[in-house]
Amino acid sequence: MINGKKSSERIKEALQSIGLPWSYMLFRGRTYIDEEGQEHEVKPPFLVYYGAGQEKASADNTHYWSQDIYNVEYYFDDKSETNEERIEAALLAAGFQYEKSEDVYLDDEDLFAIYYYLG
Repeated sequence: MINGKKSSERIKEALQSIGLPWSYMLFRGRTYIDEEGQEHEVKPPFLVYYGAGQEKASADNTHYWSQDIYNVEYYFDDKSETNEERIEAALLAAGFQYEKSEDVYLDDEDLFAIYYYLG
C-alpha cells in the first residue's frame, strides 16, 4: 500500500487520469462508458491493464511483505510520444515503477502496442 491505497486502486486512478479509454483485461463488445456515462466505440489509442501475479518477501517462515503486480498495455495506430509521456507520468505519480517495451506491431490487429510491466 502507498498512501493507504492498494495497488488496484492506484492503477485505476492513474489510468483514469490519463484521459484515454481503458479497461481491465479487455473491452467487452466494442464500446466503453466514459466518466460522464456516455457510450463510445473503442478506437485506438486505448489502454488495457491486468493482474500479473504477486511479489513477496519471506524468510524463516515469516512473511514480510507482498505486492500485487500489474501490466498495462497501450494500443495505438499513430505514434504519440505525448500519450506515452502522460501514461508514464501517471504511473510514476501513483507510485509505480515500470519497465517499458519497444513498440510492437500486431499484424492480426493492424495496431501497435507498448507494454508497461509495473513493479
